[in-house]
Amino acid sequence: MIQGRIIASETAQSLQGVFFDYNTFFTFALDINNNYFLLLTEQDELDLMNTEYSYLLDIPLSDFEPKPTPPPFEN
Repeated sequence: MIQGRIIASETAQSLQGVFFDYNTFFTFALDINNNYFLLLTEQDELDLMNTEYSYLLDIPLSDFEPKPTPPPFEN
């Protein structure tokens, strides 16, 4: 299962698109319950450690359940 950090919607909206290093920016995903999730790779976590956003790493990991994908349109 994918894990990420649940982020308050206000935080997600304020950080969406903000770069935290020279080529990586924040983007968030909505789960099945409309919670904003920050999904980071191990490299993202390392890059985030020594930034003003390192507090986000203190948020515990939670299981991310994506919204169901709608079935393809059929003619």
